[in-house]
Amino acid sequence: MDRKRALEIFGLREDATNETIVKRYNVLVKKFRYTDASDIGFTREELDEAYKLLMGIEYRDPEEERRKKARQQKPNPVLKALGIDYDRLSNFLYYYKWTILICILAVVFVIWIVSSFVNRVDPDFKLIIAGEIYVRDIDAFEGNLKVLINTNEPQAQHIPISDRVDPAVLPAYEEKLTVEIMAGENDVFILDMALYNRLAPFGIFVPLDDRLEELGGAPYDESLLISAQAEDGEEPRPPRMYGVDVTGSSILEEQGVTGDRMIAAIMVNAEHAENAVEYIKTLVESVRR
Repeated sequence: MDRKRALEIFGLREDATNETIVKRYNVLVKKFRYTDASDIGFTREELDEAYKLLMGIEYRDPEEERRKKARQQKPNPVLKALGIDYDRLSNFLYYYKWTILICILAVVFVIWIVSSFVNRVDPDFKLIIAGEIYVRDIDAFEGNLKVLINTNEPQAQHIPISDRVDPAVLPAYEEKLTVEIMAGENDVFILDMALYNRLAPFGIFVPLDDRLEELGGAPYDESLLISAQAEDGEEPRPPRMYGVDVTGSSILEEQGVTGDRMIAAIMVNAEHAENAVEYIKTLVESVRR
């Protein structure tokens, strides 16, 4: 590179001072960050070379000169076929590496999301354990559901709600429980007594007092009788059993699910009612009486 070309790159006159050259160099360096190198008209390497020439800095890198000469003599066949200059490509990758990396990660994330939706299998049984009930490992519990009942893709969730839960996170659990009741399309709920008494009056569970034999011979329990709320103008509804007691179930104990009292109930809108009945029957038959 000669001095004339260096001045053209910097856009300066012959009488430019060193201070002016330095200021202009800083401006051009910043320009490379926000402008495509191909639109500037020269590469960063050429800019640095022009700067050194104008400032009288003598520096040579024999190894880099050798590599550059070798690239000129034997250019990459792929890049040559595509009409891409190696040095410009290197500069582009150097200055935009983080942007490129972020774009690649974004594409990978989108592909993962799409793939998860395409390959997702809808659960054929959904269960919620809520209240003051301890669950050792909800994932292991979910896996055991496949063994207990005729289901291939069960889903189980644990929503701890009690006075022992951190008050800072309790509202989040309450909101999650509300969402699961309103839109979760769950089949079975296993609740503590306090939560059963709180939810059953709203008519969200199926009455079970006339299905006790079907549910493995569950005993009639007056403590589980609840009067569902009547609509305005309706006659008061008689008390019904909306759940059965599965406290002491050896199956639940073996799976690390324990509580002072655990009540199993079936949602009125259960999509997999047969699986729900089969599961509760299995628990009832395992209760030590």
